Amino acid sequence: MNITVNKKFILIEYSTYGSKKKATDRGKILLVSALFLWYNERSLYSTMEAAMKEIQIDKNLYDTYPEIRLGCLEFETEVKDSDEKFWTYLNQEILPKIRESIEGKEWGEIPGVRGSRAAYKAFGRNPGRYRVSSEALLRRVRRGDELYHVNSVVDVNNLISVESGLSVGSYDLDEIHGTVTLRKAEAGEGYQGIGKDFLDMENMLVLADEDGIFGSSMSDSTRAMVTEKTKHVLVVIYCFEDAADLDALLERAKEAFQAYAGAEHIEKAIF
Repeated sequence: MNITVNKKFILIEYSTYGSKKKATDRGKILLVSALFLWYNERSLYSTMEAAMKEIQIDKNLYDTYPEIRLGCLEFETEVKDSDEKFWTYLNQEILPKIRESIEGKEWGEIPGVRGSRAAYKAFGRNPGRYRVSSEALLRRVRRGDELYHVNSVVDVNNLISVESGLSVGSYDLDEIHGTVTLRKAEAGEGYQGIGKDFLDMENMLVLADEDGIFGSSMSDSTRAMVTEKTKHVLVVIYCFEDAADLDALLERAKEAFQAYAGAEHIEKAIF
């Protein structure tokens, strides 16, 4: 910060890399400097917040189940084929530890899965029949089955899911229009699932934009799926447990998407 002071004005020039000051009134400098930094921080925060997609949770949901949060990342990337180095890391270092940690446990006892199952029941869906996506992945891990190799983004998406026990969805932002809302699906609402037929989503908690519903913690739609053409990605971590450290998980996810999916210009937020 460069500061020049005379009897008529105080000039402040802000620099990230160093500071110089020349003044006759130290008190004025400290006051104005503090105001400048406060304003600069608020402006930066507002810019970052404005850069995020507008996302909200229907407040009526809390009357049925209060432990609802969404952890979100947005970033730019070039989607690529699955990376062999990533899969070597996953299969040799990550999955054996996860398999050991869940061995012998009931699905309702596993952090992440536990809250998701409770939320399903609260809204009238049977988690034994309509399986939480993180549980479906962890069942494959427990059996020793290979996880699906999809692409650089979806592979990391599934890494975060099996590590946390929470369902994670990745979406093509360019296929999402208007405000995104987490709400309960009404009778007759559904969509074409990825690798599935039409999915009846009644009473499920779903993500919706101005074109309708497109994602959930069970299975996502083909409309907003991430493909090799995707350039802008929205990642949503569906969290139904207050005990989950969502901020730390978002930081872990950010690092993983940077390292293994080439994510750039990442923004994060919790709703």
